[in-house]
Amino acid sequence: MADLIPVTIRHRNIPTDVALPSSLPLAEILPAVAARLGALDEESAVYGLMLVTEDGKPLSDSRPVDEQGVRAGALLTLEVRSTQAEARYDDLVEAVATAVETKQVAWSREDSLSMSVASTCLLFLVAGLLLLRQGPGQIVTPVCALVCGCLLVLAAFVISRLRGEGAWPLVMTAGALCAVAAHTAFDGPPTGMRMIAAGGALAAVVLACLPLLGEDRWLISGPLLIASALALTGAGVEFLGRPLTSVLAVAAAGAAIISLLAPWLALASVPIDISLPDRTDKPVLEPGTEVTPTLTARVLDAHGLVLSARIACALIVLACVPTLTSVGYSGAGLIAAIAAACLLGTRAARSQADVAAGIAGGMAMLAALVITVIVSRTDLLMPATGVVGVTGVVVLLLNVLGPSYRPRLARAADALEIIVLLTILPLAAVVCGTL
Repeated sequence: MADLIPVTIRHRNIPTDVALPSSLPLAEILPAVAARLGALDEESAVYGLMLVTEDGKPLSDSRPVDEQGVRAGALLTLEVRSTQAEARYDDLVEAVATAVETKQVAWSREDSLSMSVASTCLLFLVAGLLLLRQGPGQIVTPVCALVCGCLLVLAAFVISRLRGEGAWPLVMTAGALCAVAAHTAFDGPPTGMRMIAAGGALAAVVLACLPLLGEDRWLISGPLLIASALALTGAGVEFLGRPLTSVLAVAAAGAAIISLLAPWLALASVPIDISLPDRTDKPVLEPGTEVTPTLTARVLDAHGLVLSARIACALIVLACVPTLTSVGYSGAGLIAAIAAACLLGTRAARSQADVAAGIAGGMAMLAALVITVIVSRTDLLMPATGVVGVTGVVVLLLNVLGPSYRPRLARAADALEIIVLLTILPLAAVVCGTL
């Protein structure tokens, strides 16, 4: 029989006298000791146990206790290994299941509802594009678009009652379908009264559904900008008799300016009241008194306004790309300048959503410009290639170069951004024929 060393092991402040074999590795003894002291629980099974000496030194599991300086009468403490360390498992399935449970977010009912809303909106938008492609001439086209829009409004009403939020995609899609219904309701040129009717229908539906949006009501800034662009474009062609290219140049330049001014407009929408207190005690609010939102809530609402406006402005410019590119160098230069302004403007943004919207919008404009040039304006291939290449190099340098180069590069980017901004309005004037 192996020699035994009498020691005292303390677990949860309860001392127990035991005799440990002196020649066996501690790993062979520890399970029996833990069972004797009642230390086998879920935490010890996951993280493991260890014996610690009086001076706080943990004993190695691979060596006997006598080789580690443990003598008769020593006081040891049975402790769970650090819970900060990586857990140890005996079963691979258990390890995978635990990792999935702790590191991944489980799919919930709210996720299913959000995915259903997104899928529904996408399918209805595709249906709206098909109906728009069908055009006027048949009563079934606007009726189908109107019925789809009404169904989406009803779904938005139900979701607003169930969740109180998240109905804005359905409302915006319903507005788009009602705009399609108005655009295909009667015959005529597609850029005149039909476009005015589409813009009016979009604005009317979004404003009528404003009570369903709740805290997301600031997001209607985007649809209202698109509705205004549609109505003003139709009015410019129908009542002013201007060419479509001139009207779209003004619309694209205006959208770019609004996108750049959106943060300042949002800042102006946050009221700041400055008043001196005339009493030292805390006023007591009467029951039913409406309390104004906090500054944080107002800032978040303003951020939603800015983000929605920037996305809408990017969509407006994207819709103008084919027509403006057909003009020639001036139209293509206008699109390239707006795209560069969107990309360079993200350097002053802090929110991830703002940066993503600016980068995605600018890249989408450049991609649409390149595709249009490849399809219809092969004489602009080399200038378009140069613009895309320079933009790629600038973006790469701004993100790859070390901190020692970034101040100088930032000053160069500031100068480039100012030059790009100053060229937007002159290029729009050239497209309109006023310069």
